[in-house]
Amino acid sequence: MTAAITFTVAGMAPAPQGSKRHVGNGVMVESCRTVKPWRYLVSQAAVATGVAMMRGPVTLSCVFLFARPKGHFRKDGSLKPSAPRWMAVKPDASKLLRSTEDALSKLLYEDDARIVSVTGAKRYLVDGEHPGAIITLIQLQS
Repeated sequence: MTAAITFTVAGMAPAPQGSKRHVGNGVMVESCRTVKPWRYLVSQAAVATGVAMMRGPVTLSCVFLFARPKGHFRKDGSLKPSAPRWMAVKPDASKLLRSTEDALSKLLYEDDARIVSVTGAKRYLVDGEHPGAIITLIQLQS
């Protein structure tokens, strides 16, 4: 039987897991200061689903939601015609996926090596949405 779950992470803009930098004495730190709070939010949303850990192969789909910059809006609050439709700026979708995959590992699946298919998209918020992500995880038959 195939099991699927979709849940939302809200509360902050998604954070990428980029490279790490060496600070001395073998200590490495994340280059993005917001990656730990992001992973925490994702893990809390995953736990709140109440879903047991999925065993075996899974597919993962993430839609990352970002607020538009103020420069996209007119003074009256309406969207400028010149505002881009697509969010083709940083952070990279692949780095957002990395941070989210790690946050879900050992909570909703055993290890991110179990992910056999992954899709990621990033877009600007629409009415009533909050920064965060919409995550769908599907357990596949072995």
